[in-house]
Amino acid sequence: MLKISPPIGATLIIAGTTIGAGMLALPIISHGLGFGLMAFLMILTWGFMGIAALFTLEANLAIKPGCSLFVMATETLGNTGRLVAVSAMIFLFYALMAAYISAGGEQMGNDLTTLLPDSFSTQIELAHRLGIALFTLFFGAIAVAGVQYIDLGNRLLFIFMLGAFCVALSFLAPEAQPYKLHTFPANPWQSVMILPVIFTSFGYHGNIPSLIAYVGPNKKQLQRIFLLGSLIPLLLYLIWLGVALGQLDNTTLAKVSTSGSVPELIDALSRGSTSYLLPALHIFTNLALITSFLGVALGLFDFMHSALASQSRLKTALVVYLPPLAIAILLPGAFVIALSYAALALAVLAILLPAAMLYQLHKQNKIPRYPGRYLFWPTLAFGIAICLLSLVFS
Repeated sequence: MLKISPPIGATLIIAGTTIGAGMLALPIISHGLGFGLMAFLMILTWGFMGIAALFTLEANLAIKPGCSLFVMATETLGNTGRLVAVSAMIFLFYALMAAYISAGGEQMGNDLTTLLPDSFSTQIELAHRLGIALFTLFFGAIAVAGVQYIDLGNRLLFIFMLGAFCVALSFLAPEAQPYKLHTFPANPWQSVMILPVIFTSFGYHGNIPSLIAYVGPNKKQLQRIFLLGSLIPLLLYLIWLGVALGQLDNTTLAKVSTSGSVPELIDALSRGSTSYLLPALHIFTNLALITSFLGVALGLFDFMHSALASQSRLKTALVVYLPPLAIAILLPGAFVIALSYAALALAVLAILLPAAMLYQLHKQNKIPRYPGRYLFWPTLAFGIAICLLSLVFS
């Protein structure tokens, strides 16, 4: 029997959850910004999100190690905190799952079009809807089975994803043109407008309580897990973004940015290249979406199971999957839009709500100091800024 090491599995769950959104969304939103500015915004966001992870960790360990965000908010902030936690969690995870189901189902639907008879005049739309349903049904079932199954499945998928990434990189990197990386924004506000999507690309914080319960309340070990689990995506993001931007001219990048379509991004990157590149890109992007979906589904399922006090995992699954499935079917191509809206809820869930919990815990002398020390308040200000930007520009 395969022996599962929880720390390694938790690290890969964080990395897998994070990678899906950023790998696909960052090239799509980067038109007109250039690699240097995008890299700066990504590193800045990664740093603040790392401090924010310590907020949830510290609060969870002080309240009851491994308890859900629902319990954390109820214990520290009462009914108001519980309402905010439930609202933010549902909004965030439904938006994220709708984004992943939409993009993953669209990818799967494109593959299904080859199987449908040519006589179907609406075969593309039908295939996309069928792909969305199959994506949700199959990979949603893994999340219902529990964290150990997600851990095992995520490890295998993550290994294959990295392999496909390396294959794609080996074909794309030699063709990258460095001059295409040096672009400066014509509109200075553009870098501010896309910050919520970058912020969402580093979101794994909804999984932290589940991972604490899985790994155990070892604070130092969990800090290392959060650091390494989020550092892997940052490095892969920077490599991927540099290679992707080095391939695409401004006209093509503008077209991809306007459509917000993952398949269109893949087609643009693979155009004129070897026949081996397109399959590698398909495998890589599909697995990036799947690993992200599994991580988000884990966090939402555990939260809803606790909030509903449900004894039936099937009933919880229906509550978890039906709303984002409906959104993905009724609003096709909503990948980037959903990520932008998700930033508002993520800022509340990952920064503002844990900060309020820590304030109450500090008043009750249950924690000696705020995590992050002098970076606590700048991180809180960053979270507030993301909320405002999401409201203005989404």
